[in-house]
Amino acid sequence: MTVLQSKPLLLRACEAGVFGKNHVYENGSIAEALFTYLSGEPNEALFNQLCVPKCGRHLVCLSGQWENFIQQKYPDAETYVRYEMKPLNHFVLPNLCALPAEFELRKFGEKEFDTKPFSHGENYKSAEDFASNGAGAVVWHKGKIVSSASSFISFENEVELDFSTLEDYRRKGLSNHCLSEMLKTCENRGLLVHWDAQTELSRDIAFKFGFELNQSYKVYIA
Repeated sequence: MTVLQSKPLLLRACEAGVFGKNHVYENGSIAEALFTYLSGEPNEALFNQLCVPKCGRHLVCLSGQWENFIQQKYPDAETYVRYEMKPLNHFVLPNLCALPAEFELRKFGEKEFDTKPFSHGENYKSAEDFASNGAGAVVWHKGKIVSSASSFISFENEVELDFSTLEDYRRKGLSNHCLSEMLKTCENRGLLVHWDAQTELSRDIAFKFGFELNQSYKVYIA
């Protein structure tokens, strides 16, 4: 399946006016919400106004009409596949080996919010806003954050998950510790977690925490 069949949390938040910008017309919409979500019937004039050539937008089609339009307009467009998992609020939390002594696992607090590792926390007004509505955890090493799992946005007691690790610190299991701590917090607070995996590796990590695949879909880079 190449067309996204469900409305992701980012799009729902955009339609509600709390994230990004939604351009609505009679038979569809173009929503700028990290990705550019294309719904309903194509509006070529509006699309050309918003998406100048080679703008680097990541386009997600929610209708076959839009996908046909994009394929005809950009026949040589670069594409990749994302993996939308089914939202979850109860998780499989694996037994993890303790981190080496030089690494410290911490919840995403005020200091972490001020640091905003990997841009985590940027969509929250304050550390208090994040503490009330978001969730996250990080690993510190020698005075810097080297791995982080965090809610990207929060909307109606639901969160969009994002995680990242510095390249030199990958394959050490650090992200698993961050994810486990974050998901534990989400479960305790009853937050519904959305995981939209960018790669097969991210998808496979999601499986380990009990997520199931909802669908794969194609993203076009314009």
